[in-house]
Formats: sequence, C-alpha cells, structure tokens
Amino acid sequence: MNVLFKNILKAYSGKCDGLVYYYNSRLDRVLCRRHVIPKATAQNARMTLVSKNLSALAPSPDFITDLKYYAAIQRERQLNWRNVYMKLMFALQRLYNVDLATLTRAEIEAQELPCRSVKQAIQAGLLDPVPGYERLDALF
Repeated sequence: MNVLFKNILKAYSGKCDGLVYYYNSRLDRVLCRRHVIPKATAQNARMTLVSKNLSALAPSPDFITDLKYYAAIQRERQLNWRNVYMKLMFALQRLYNVDLATLTRAEIEAQELPCRSVKQAIQAGLLDPVPGYERLDALF
C-alpha cells in the first residue's frame, strides 16, 4: 500500500486504523506499514531480557558517537547507531559465547572483550571494516 500526502508533514508518525506511519529522513517520505502485534513466545521474552540488559549497559557518549560515525559510513545499509550496537553485541554473543541477558560492564572490562571500542570490534571481526576505522577508539 502506498500512502501519498499532498502536504507532507515531516514530524507525522503514529498508529491509525491498524497502520503505522513514520517519516524516513533518508527517503524524505512518510512510510506506512501494517501494525502487527507479535505473539508472546519464549524467544520474545528472552529478546526482551537481552534488549533491556543491553540498554542498561549504557555505553559512553563517545562510544555512541563512534557508532554513529560507523553507521554514517555504512549509509547504503541504512543503519543507525542502535542497529550497529545490537549487531556488535549479537556478533559478540555468537563468537565469544557471552550471555547478553546477564552481561555487565564489569565483565566487559575484566574479560577485555572486543566490544570495548568500535576499532577493537572491527579488528576482532565483529563488524565489517570501514575506511578510517582506526580513529574509532572511544571506550565503552
């Protein structure tokens, strides 16, 4: 379904009539999709725990700036810093057998995990290399 507005409002977003409307700044358009409420499953509950824990880790503002820079370089993939952060952490889980639902900042520092900076994550193979990644060395 294509939605067309004559007077486009860039801040228009929300739910109406079973649809979700949102503005995409890269496409300079308001997009629309069906509003779907996922079924409650054990996997959804686990994902909720992981997401809450990753948010509670609260990366430093400098680390977030490096993630934003990485996302800007990967423009064709339309990433934002949160997507890069999640991608980084799930790659960490896959390669280093880390439980993301219980991971703490102290464990990241004590075990010297490669998620401590974007540069270390790229060197460890958690993220794809980008030009100039050597400068992305702000700590978690």
